[in-house]
Formats: sequence, structure tokens, C-alpha cells
Amino acid sequence: MIYILGPCAMDSVELYLEVGKKLYTLMKNRKDEWYYKASFSKENRTSIHGKKGVGLEKAIEAFKQIKEECPGIKLTTDFHDPKQAEELVDLIDVAQIPAFLGRQTELVVECAKCYEIVNIKKMQHLGPDNVIKSIDKIKNTNSNTQAWITERGTSLGYDHLIVDFTIVDELKRHYDKVIFDVTHSTQRSRKIHIVQGDPALAKRYFRIAEAMNYDGVFAETHPRPSESASDGDCMIPLQQMGGLLNE
Repeated sequence: MIYILGPCAMDSVELYLEVGKKLYTLMKNRKDEWYYKASFSKENRTSIHGKKGVGLEKAIEAFKQIKEECPGIKLTTDFHDPKQAEELVDLIDVAQIPAFLGRQTELVVECAKCYEIVNIKKMQHLGPDNVIKSIDKIKNTNSNTQAWITERGTSLGYDHLIVDFTIVDELKRHYDKVIFDVTHSTQRSRKIHIVQGDPALAKRYFRIAEAMNYDGVFAETHPRPSESASDGDCMIPLQQMGGLLNE
């Protein structure tokens, strides 16, 4: 299995290093392929007052530091601007395209030019036909670039997301890897459901991902989810990640 693990946002450089070192300890002796993930800037905040992360300049230093302190660690992060593709090419191993930017042609194309793997988060309102057609933005740009797609649920009304397990095999006929985002897929409306996510459901999704024929798991984790700058209600507590992986 492939694992993409880490906090939603890079709340601080200190937090990024803390989580990265813990996950590195958990994963370094496993045979699984894994990537450490955190977004240096969350550009899709609901309010202008929402916390976004440390920004690109501080993140570059954090990326360098974690690679020095954790030899062999592989990193991924969200890309928001085509210019960032070349700027981060020496530090980032997998270019991740946020769900809301999944159809931004120039962004996807620039990442395909620079990276061996481009992972697109599936937009919540897109069906498999739309997702499959978009693969040409990667493959027609660079046939050697692996195209990954990450399922993160589909909008049901205005209040929550559902996961359609029937499309996994269809997506695998086109994409090199199909990943299951088990945490974001539990998102829902706080107005209706009080909290915006369900870590218990995320852990169940985590356990069944391989049985449902996904190639990997994307899971956000944080030592103190309630303090997270973004998506704390969805996250699996970092203290539970070791036991969950062993299951």
C-alpha cells in the first residue's frame, strides 16, 4: 500500500517537524511506500479570517530541514500556482493538486512537466467520466509522469460527502494509482451535524481501503486535532496512527 500521511496545514514549522519525525519513526521500517504531506498554504478557506499556514518561504526551509533530519523521507504538498512547480522541484517528490484546482489546466500541465508523480484530488462534484478525461493533461504533457487520482468523496446535497466504491476499478483502468482520502471523505456541514468530520468513520475507511481495491490511503493526522488550522474535525489523532497502521 501507498500511504500519504500528515497534517492538513503546516500550522507551524515546529508542528511540521514534530509530526514528520513521529511518522518517520512509525514508517521507516515498513515496506510500504509513503509520503509526508502538509499544505504550506490553504487557499480554499471559507472565511478571509481562516488560518492558511506558514506560507511558501517558511515551508521551503521546513522541507529542507525535515529531509536533513529524516534521511530518505519523501514529501508531497499542495500546489496552487504553476510557478510553484519549478520552485519546489528539488524538495517535493509528489505534486498534489487540490480538489478545487483539479481542472486548472496550466497548473496540472506545469506539474506534469516537473514531477514524476502528479496526484490530483478528485473534485467533490465530478463524476468518473470527467475525472477520466482529465488524465490527458498529465499524459499528453509527459507520458512518463505517473497520474494518481485521490478519492475524497462526492457531494450529497449541501451537508455531507459520500464515497462511491463502485468507481474504483474504472478509475484504475486509466490512472496509475487510485488513492482513498479517508479523512476528507468524512466532511459534512457543521450547521447540521455539529462537527465537520468523523474520525471514527475515517478509521473504518482506513481499514477497508485495501479490501476495496484502492492502491493507497491518504489520511490526515495531528497530535492535537482541535488545535489544527484546518480540518481538525476530520483528522485521526497522531497517537492512534501506529495502532491503526499495525491493524
